[in-house]
Amino acid sequence: MSRTHRVLPALGLATVLAAIPAVAVSPAFSPSAHAGPCSEMFGNFGSLRETQTQAGMGGSSGSAGSLDSGSLGSTGSSGSSQSAGDAVGSLSNPLGSMADNEFLTQQLETGSLGNGLSGSLDLAVGSAYGFPQWVNGDQGTIPVLKGPTKITQLLTGPTSPFDTPDMYAIGGTDLGFMWDNGNDAKPQVLMAFGDTMGDCSIPGNQWRGNVMFRSDDRDLSDGLSLSAGDGVLTGTDGLAKEMVPRTGKPGEVTIIPTSGVSVDGKQYLRYMSVSRWGVSGTWDTNYSGLAVSEDNGETWTPQPAMARRITNFAEGIGENPPAVDGKWARAQMSGFVKGQDDDYLYEYLTPSGRLGSAILSRVAQDEAKIGDPGAYEYWNGGSWVSDINAAKPVFGAPVSELSVQWHPGLRRYVAMYSSGLRSVMVRTAPSPTGPWSQATTLIDYSVLPGAYGGFIHPWSTGKDLDFVVTTWNSYNVYLAHTDLSQISLPGTDGISYGTGGPQAGQTVQTGRRVGAVDGGTNTDAPAVSVAETGTTVERTVSRDEVEANGGVVPEN
Repeated sequence: MSRTHRVLPALGLATVLAAIPAVAVSPAFSPSAHAGPCSEMFGNFGSLRETQTQAGMGGSSGSAGSLDSGSLGSTGSSGSSQSAGDAVGSLSNPLGSMADNEFLTQQLETGSLGNGLSGSLDLAVGSAYGFPQWVNGDQGTIPVLKGPTKITQLLTGPTSPFDTPDMYAIGGTDLGFMWDNGNDAKPQVLMAFGDTMGDCSIPGNQWRGNVMFRSDDRDLSDGLSLSAGDGVLTGTDGLAKEMVPRTGKPGEVTIIPTSGVSVDGKQYLRYMSVSRWGVSGTWDTNYSGLAVSEDNGETWTPQPAMARRITNFAEGIGENPPAVDGKWARAQMSGFVKGQDDDYLYEYLTPSGRLGSAILSRVAQDEAKIGDPGAYEYWNGGSWVSDINAAKPVFGAPVSELSVQWHPGLRRYVAMYSSGLRSVMVRTAPSPTGPWSQATTLIDYSVLPGAYGGFIHPWSTGKDLDFVVTTWNSYNVYLAHTDLSQISLPGTDGISYGTGGPQAGQTVQTGRRVGAVDGGTNTDAPAVSVAETGTTVERTVSRDEVEANGGVVPEN
């Protein structure tokens, strides 16, 4: 979902480091990735990796293990010149000294002006330049995170094991939300991505508003693999093609998918027609559309009656588009989940941008009902009603990039979304309506700068929570994994995953996260953090209270 200001030249990280002496390292550890012609369009796309793996490591001598022993901005780097890793790590100090330059901060964190997750970056919260160590291997160039949440694979872009730039003209993209295709004979997970660029030296930059992957891989311990033969939705040229094409008409910038689901063998895709990118965390839409596929995502047909129009722009909707209705302003982005114990399809709804709250609707899992806007009901906090204006938030603002899945291991619904500097946070509930637990932050802005868009893999089970996440610094999508047995999720006490699962009253270590700034935690709210994990269980309680409770996080 590229929201960069494309007319502005990006201040890439390589530019910042131009005045800093290069670090000599063995060429054997310099991967073949290069920034490519899209670097300016995506801000730090490619340039972050190039700086860390080429410009900063491109000399002729140095420590062979340098890539593992230090990196730009890594916590605890000494700045010593005795090894290439330490020397690269020392670059965090020159960058840190620029913390009072808000323009530079925004450029480094987002690659463009004003695209922070929650407006202006608060330098007092977390580490503004908390770039983790990056390593390159069979799974691509990935950041190294501490604790139970790990980045395990680069799915798109330079160094991806799928070679997406050369194979499919996917040099940069984001999102990647997932759903089960519902086909028992050929089960797959479908993945929909947002604004996608290929070779920016070509007129038009090979820009597509959305592309799609397919995967039948159930074991993600060694990374995600794409389905053989149809792993990427491609056109006749063999390159990734759009599911729902942009119109190219004045008044529409792009078409971005927001959620997908399968019902009775058909695939349903919600998407938004973006009319304008605004200031940080905001954008305007023309409508939320619904498209249907009967061939596993090969072709998509928009459903005119299901367009939730809020402007006069009607191109691409189809024949007889519905009238403009302001009530749909609350329902421009979606997150589908099928009821575990009933026959309803639930749809979480948020307005355009990243600053709104989420409401909840439901409809029977029936083709005729799904295509009838009058068949939907809305949760008002105590019952289901027909008027969307009476809907009450199930998640308070700010909520963005919302993903909800049933998790068999937890036996609960898991909601994952971004909320300000909490880049990837989760809540759990026994029912789609709640009650929803307090939030646990898996990745925040200080742990992985520029991270957003966490979307749950629908086949996550046991103690595994697999998901994807995007970073602005690369404008590409990564596979991530959280070991649920290593964290204490509110509302899940007493659940056993078979091995090492949390038990009721489980004692957790508390204390300051390694690398926290000025004794803080890794969120922008009072919290108790699990030591050295980069994971924070949000609580408005003090450490003294936890220690007085025998090291157990109080539930109330």
